[in-house]
Amino acid sequence: MGTLTPGRIRLYAPADWFDLMADGGDRAATRARCAELVRLTYPRTAAERREQFTDALLAWHDVLYADGVLMNGIVTAPLPSSGEQAAWLVFAGVVEVPENPSDLDLGELMTSVFAEHYRAAPAYTEAYATDMGMGFGFVAQPALPRAAVAGVEGAGEDPVQVGLAGALATPAGGGLGLLVVGTSLNPLQAGELAGLVAVIAGRSVFVDEAQDGPAPAG
Repeated sequence: MGTLTPGRIRLYAPADWFDLMADGGDRAATRARCAELVRLTYPRTAAERREQFTDALLAWHDVLYADGVLMNGIVTAPLPSSGEQAAWLVFAGVVEVPENPSDLDLGELMTSVFAEHYRAAPAYTEAYATDMGMGFGFVAQPALPRAAVAGVEGAGEDPVQVGLAGALATPAGGGLGLLVVGTSLNPLQAGELAGLVAVIAGRSVFVDEAQDGPAPAG
Protein backbone atom coordinates (compact mmCIF):
# COMPACT_ATOMS: atom_id res chain seq x y z
CA MET A 1 0.00 0.00 0.00
CA GLY A 2 2.93 2.31 -0.48
CA THR A 3 5.31 4.02 1.93
CA LEU A 4 3.39 5.90 4.61
CA THR A 5 4.36 7.76 7.75
CA PRO A 6 3.92 5.44 10.75
CA GLY A 7 0.85 6.22 12.84
CA ARG A 8 -2.05 4.68 14.70
CA ILE A 9 -5.68 4.07 13.88
CA ARG A 10 -8.61 2.95 16.01
CA LEU A 11 -10.48 0.44 13.87
CA TYR A 12 -14.20 0.12 14.46
CA ALA A 13 -14.75 -3.53 13.62
CA PRO A 14 -16.73 -6.55 14.86
CA ALA A 15 -15.24 -8.25 17.90
CA ASP A 16 -16.90 -11.62 17.20
CA TRP A 17 -15.38 -12.47 13.83
CA PHE A 18 -12.10 -14.10 12.88
CA ASP A 19 -9.58 -11.42 11.88
CA LEU A 20 -6.49 -12.97 10.34
CA MET A 21 -4.49 -9.81 11.09
CA ALA A 22 -5.55 -9.41 14.74
CA ASP A 23 -2.08 -10.33 16.05
CA GLY A 24 -0.20 -8.10 13.63
CA GLY A 25 3.32 -9.37 13.02
CA ASP A 26 3.24 -11.96 15.81
CA ARG A 27 3.43 -15.11 13.66
CA ALA A 28 3.36 -17.51 16.60
CA ALA A 29 0.11 -16.05 17.94
CA THR A 30 -1.34 -15.93 14.43
CA ARG A 31 -0.44 -19.55 13.78
CA ALA A 32 -2.01 -20.65 17.06
CA ARG A 33 -5.30 -18.87 16.23
CA CYS A 34 -5.31 -20.24 12.69
CA ALA A 35 -4.66 -23.76 13.93
CA GLU A 36 -7.58 -23.49 16.35
CA LEU A 37 -9.86 -22.19 13.57
CA VAL A 38 -8.88 -25.08 11.30
CA ARG A 39 -9.38 -27.58 14.13
CA LEU A 40 -12.88 -26.31 14.84
CA THR A 41 -13.78 -26.10 11.14
CA TYR A 42 -12.42 -29.53 10.16
CA PRO A 43 -12.57 -31.64 13.35
CA ARG A 44 -12.59 -34.97 11.47
CA THR A 45 -9.76 -34.12 9.08
CA ALA A 46 -6.38 -35.74 9.59
CA ALA A 47 -3.92 -33.72 11.66
CA GLU A 48 -1.44 -33.58 8.78
CA ARG A 49 -4.07 -32.11 6.48
CA ARG A 50 -5.11 -29.57 9.10
CA GLU A 51 -1.46 -28.55 9.40
CA GLN A 52 -1.40 -27.86 5.66
CA PHE A 53 -4.51 -25.67 5.98
CA THR A 54 -2.84 -23.76 8.81
CA ASP A 55 0.31 -23.28 6.74
CA ALA A 56 -1.79 -21.83 3.91
CA LEU A 57 -3.55 -19.36 6.23
CA LEU A 58 -0.23 -18.25 7.71
CA ALA A 59 1.26 -17.77 4.24
CA TRP A 60 -1.75 -15.62 3.28
CA HIS A 61 -1.28 -13.62 6.50
CA ASP A 62 2.35 -12.95 5.58
CA VAL A 63 1.37 -11.68 2.13
CA LEU A 64 -1.22 -9.30 3.57
CA TYR A 65 1.05 -8.12 6.37
CA ALA A 66 3.85 -7.32 3.93
CA ASP A 67 1.36 -5.29 1.86
CA GLY A 68 0.28 -3.22 4.86
CA VAL A 69 -3.17 -4.74 5.34
CA LEU A 70 -4.46 -4.03 8.87
CA MET A 71 -7.51 -6.26 8.91
CA ASN A 72 -8.82 -9.34 7.12
CA GLY A 73 -12.11 -10.23 8.73
CA ILE A 74 -14.05 -13.35 7.81
CA VAL A 75 -17.84 -13.50 8.09
CA THR A 76 -19.55 -16.90 7.80
CA ALA A 77 -22.95 -16.60 9.42
CA PRO A 78 -26.65 -16.44 8.48
CA LEU A 79 -27.84 -12.93 7.64
CA PRO A 80 -30.45 -11.58 10.10
CA SER A 81 -32.54 -10.18 7.23
CA SER A 82 -32.95 -13.36 5.21
CA GLY A 83 -31.27 -16.25 7.02
CA GLU A 84 -29.07 -16.84 3.96
CA GLN A 85 -25.50 -17.87 4.65
CA ALA A 86 -22.95 -15.12 4.19
CA ALA A 87 -19.39 -15.83 3.04
CA TRP A 88 -17.61 -12.48 3.22
CA LEU A 89 -14.01 -11.32 3.34
CA VAL A 90 -13.35 -7.77 4.55
CA PHE A 91 -9.99 -6.05 4.19
CA ALA A 92 -8.77 -2.70 5.54
CA GLY A 93 -5.59 -0.71 5.05
CA VAL A 94 -4.28 2.84 5.11
CA VAL A 95 -3.69 4.53 1.75
CA GLU A 96 -2.51 7.88 0.50
CA VAL A 97 -5.20 10.32 -0.71
CA PRO A 98 -4.89 13.82 -2.23
CA GLU A 99 -4.32 16.76 0.10
CA ASN A 100 -7.52 18.69 0.88
CA PRO A 101 -9.77 16.32 -1.07
CA SER A 102 -13.38 17.10 -1.85
CA ASP A 103 -16.14 14.50 -2.02
CA LEU A 104 -15.84 14.68 -5.79
CA ASP A 105 -12.09 13.95 -5.61
CA LEU A 106 -12.76 10.83 -3.54
CA GLY A 107 -15.44 9.71 -5.97
CA GLU A 108 -13.21 10.19 -8.97
CA LEU A 109 -10.34 8.39 -7.25
CA MET A 110 -12.39 5.38 -6.21
CA THR A 111 -14.24 5.12 -9.51
CA SER A 112 -11.10 5.40 -11.63
CA VAL A 113 -9.24 2.75 -9.61
CA PHE A 114 -12.23 0.41 -9.79
CA ALA A 115 -12.68 0.95 -13.54
CA GLU A 116 -9.00 0.35 -14.21
CA HIS A 117 -9.04 -2.94 -12.32
CA TYR A 118 -12.41 -4.33 -13.42
CA ARG A 119 -12.86 -2.61 -16.81
CA ALA A 120 -16.24 -1.26 -15.69
CA ALA A 121 -17.70 1.40 -13.42
CA PRO A 122 -19.20 0.43 -10.04
CA ALA A 123 -22.96 -0.05 -9.98
CA TYR A 124 -23.59 2.48 -7.19
CA THR A 125 -21.55 5.19 -5.51
CA GLU A 126 -22.27 7.55 -2.64
CA ALA A 127 -20.46 10.21 -0.60
CA TYR A 128 -21.18 10.20 3.14
CA ALA A 129 -19.97 11.78 6.37
CA THR A 130 -17.56 9.81 8.57
CA ASP A 131 -16.08 10.24 12.04
CA MET A 132 -12.85 11.23 10.27
CA GLY A 133 -14.55 13.84 8.12
CA MET A 134 -15.59 12.58 4.72
CA GLY A 135 -16.05 9.29 2.96
CA PHE A 136 -17.05 7.68 -0.29
CA GLY A 137 -18.46 4.22 -0.89
CA PHE A 138 -19.33 1.99 -3.81
CA VAL A 139 -21.22 -1.23 -4.50
CA ALA A 140 -20.59 -3.47 -7.49
CA GLN A 141 -21.19 -6.97 -8.86
CA PRO A 142 -18.20 -7.59 -11.13
CA ALA A 143 -17.64 -10.79 -13.06
CA LEU A 144 -14.29 -12.38 -12.25
CA PRO A 145 -12.45 -15.30 -13.85
CA ARG A 146 -13.54 -18.54 -12.21
CA ALA A 147 -9.95 -19.40 -11.26
CA ALA A 148 -9.61 -16.10 -9.40
CA VAL A 149 -12.64 -16.90 -7.26
CA ALA A 150 -12.40 -20.62 -6.62
CA GLY A 151 -8.89 -21.53 -7.75
CA VAL A 152 -10.28 -23.59 -10.62
CA GLU A 153 -8.29 -23.52 -13.84
CA GLY A 154 -9.71 -23.98 -17.31
CA ALA A 155 -10.05 -21.78 -20.35
CA GLY A 156 -13.55 -21.15 -21.59
CA GLU A 157 -15.14 -21.29 -18.18
CA ASP A 158 -17.85 -18.71 -17.60
CA PRO A 159 -16.79 -15.90 -15.23
CA VAL A 160 -18.21 -15.83 -11.72
CA GLN A 161 -20.18 -12.81 -10.52
CA VAL A 162 -19.40 -11.69 -6.97
CA GLY A 163 -20.53 -8.94 -4.64
CA LEU A 164 -18.07 -6.16 -3.95
CA ALA A 165 -18.33 -3.15 -1.63
CA GLY A 166 -15.75 -0.55 -0.69
CA ALA A 167 -15.46 2.63 1.34
CA LEU A 168 -12.73 5.24 1.69
CA ALA A 169 -12.71 7.56 4.72
CA THR A 170 -10.33 10.47 5.25
CA PRO A 171 -9.95 13.59 7.38
CA ALA A 172 -10.96 16.86 5.71
CA GLY A 173 -7.29 17.70 5.18
CA GLY A 174 -6.64 14.48 3.31
CA GLY A 175 -3.18 12.96 3.11
CA LEU A 176 -4.18 9.60 4.54
CA GLY A 177 -7.31 7.53 4.24
CA LEU A 178 -8.69 4.23 5.44
CA LEU A 179 -9.76 1.94 2.60
CA VAL A 180 -12.14 -0.91 3.50
CA VAL A 181 -13.13 -3.45 0.84
CA GLY A 182 -15.42 -6.45 1.20
CA THR A 183 -16.17 -9.33 -1.16
CA SER A 184 -19.09 -11.77 -1.13
CA LEU A 185 -19.49 -15.01 -3.05
CA ASN A 186 -23.17 -14.12 -3.42
CA PRO A 187 -23.51 -10.96 -5.57
CA LEU A 188 -27.03 -10.36 -4.21
CA GLN A 189 -25.53 -9.73 -0.77
CA ALA A 190 -23.45 -6.77 -1.97
CA GLY A 191 -25.86 -4.24 -0.47
CA GLU A 192 -25.77 -5.79 3.00
CA LEU A 193 -22.00 -6.15 2.76
CA ALA A 194 -21.79 -2.45 1.87
CA GLY A 195 -23.50 -1.58 5.14
CA LEU A 196 -20.79 -3.35 7.15
CA VAL A 197 -17.98 -1.83 5.09
CA ALA A 198 -19.44 1.67 5.39
CA VAL A 199 -19.74 1.41 9.17
CA ILE A 200 -16.16 0.18 9.60
CA ALA A 201 -14.78 3.01 7.47
CA GLY A 202 -17.20 5.57 8.87
CA ARG A 203 -16.53 4.93 12.56
CA SER A 204 -12.77 4.31 12.46
CA VAL A 205 -10.45 7.22 13.24
CA PHE A 206 -6.77 8.05 13.09
CA VAL A 207 -5.35 8.57 16.58
CA ASP A 208 -3.49 11.71 17.62
CA GLU A 209 -0.89 10.12 19.87
CA ALA A 210 -0.19 13.46 21.55
CA GLN A 211 -3.75 13.51 22.82
CA ASP A 212 -4.62 9.82 23.05
CA GLY A 213 -1.44 7.81 23.47
CA PRO A 214 -2.86 4.59 24.93
CA ALA A 215 -5.33 3.98 22.07
CA PRO A 216 -5.01 0.49 20.56
CA ALA A 217 -3.35 0.14 17.18
CA GLY A 218 -5.41 -1.27 14.34
